[in-house]
Amino acid sequence: MRISRLNIILIISGVLLLTGIIWARSVINPRASEDNWQLTRASLQNFEIRVNTVGTLDAARSHMVSSMVRGDKGKIIFLIDDGKKVDQGDILVRLDPTPFEEEIQRLKGEVLGLEAAEEASIQLLEWEKNQVEQEIRSAEFNLRVAGLELKKLVEGEGPLQLAQLKGEMEKAREEYSKYGAYLEDLDSLKKKGFNNPTELIQAKNKTADLQSSFEISNQKYTSYKDHVLPSLIETAKAKVEKAEMELLQIRKGSVFKVAKAVSSKKEAAGKLNSARSSLKLAEDELAKTNISAPFSGIAILYEAFRDGQNRKPRVGDSIWQNQPLLYLPDISSMLVNTQIREVDLHKVSVGKLCTARMDAYPDVLYDGEISLIGVLASKRFEAGFGEKFFQLSIAIKTVDQRLRPGMTARIGILAETVHEALSIPVQAVFSDKLEKYCYKPAKNSLEKVVITTGRQNEDFVEILSGLQIHDPVSLVKPKNDHES
Repeated sequence: MRISRLNIILIISGVLLLTGIIWARSVINPRASEDNWQLTRASLQNFEIRVNTVGTLDAARSHMVSSMVRGDKGKIIFLIDDGKKVDQGDILVRLDPTPFEEEIQRLKGEVLGLEAAEEASIQLLEWEKNQVEQEIRSAEFNLRVAGLELKKLVEGEGPLQLAQLKGEMEKAREEYSKYGAYLEDLDSLKKKGFNNPTELIQAKNKTADLQSSFEISNQKYTSYKDHVLPSLIETAKAKVEKAEMELLQIRKGSVFKVAKAVSSKKEAAGKLNSARSSLKLAEDELAKTNISAPFSGIAILYEAFRDGQNRKPRVGDSIWQNQPLLYLPDISSMLVNTQIREVDLHKVSVGKLCTARMDAYPDVLYDGEISLIGVLASKRFEAGFGEKFFQLSIAIKTVDQRLRPGMTARIGILAETVHEALSIPVQAVFSDKLEKYCYKPAKNSLEKVVITTGRQNEDFVEILSGLQIHDPVSLVKPKNDHES
């Protein structure tokens, strides 16, 4: 028991002695600790700043082929083989033209009938116009005649007849007055004793006849002046008014007749135009039964839900308007659709050159150029962390007929080349929420030094301040530094 306890005391003493020796050597020769540090030095470096991303190859120009025939009248009678290369103008899909050909024949007959109806309405309009012109000219003539009759009566025959009757009356009055004086003279001679009974009787009879003639002529004159002539004038005026009214009615009626004929013509023209439009539409629909390739590419039949299952179209299918049938990518011009991190967005710009490798052909390096940078960011979550990305499109400049849409492409973008910049490896840079720093040897320990960094890639970081050339820095964080 004593021996065992003594052995234990000796062992403990030996351990303590060995520990003391090691401590003493480390204090006396601190260089021994530096030999265990993983150090590097700040130096002038040339390095490239690249942005790498993975995307999907697609055609820069593509076209989704679908039926443009209205409704569900389209029925496939020919369909291009899936995956076949086609040239511009090649027939991709042919639909059954029968219903459209029948409709075109029917509409052509309808158009011919309506053309005849329109021609008849045009002739009817011209006839109505001629009839109206003749009626108006006849009414205008009657009005002019009535006006002339009135004018003749008022300014010509009326006053002339009145003057004539007045002259006859005046002449009868004069004759009557003359024989009245003659009779008075005979009566005076009779009283004086010179009686001539025969002459006196003849004078009395003659005077009586002249008196009667005078009274008749006076009555004619007075009657014509007071009754006949005014009545004739009023009658002539009435004829003028009647002629004016008839002319007005004919003009109004002519407007209605012509308007009716014009309306009939427009109606016929409208029906004809409608039939022609329907015919043109049917002809357009017939033309749509042949669907041609707008440009060269590869015909890829479009898989969709049809007849209760997901399948590609086939001959005999009835299709709806705008229903996708096949996808036609133009493989002569390809692009890569990918994304770039928000933190790398400042490193790229439209027009910047880059390279691409396809997983299908890893030994081929393709030239590319950035053609589009998205304007809106999208957020992507990976490993529980969210990071923002922007859409990026790369135009492939190298022509390769083997390229196909959907291939995986790996993009490398040379953002910048750094020349002779003071740099350290990225492993030597540490950071917390406020600053970046590294560790420099100082006596027998590593000292934390705050630094300002600039450009960097996956290997090196440019140092703007905090270090000098050839300064040593640690590649690992000291175990006794528990700050962030």
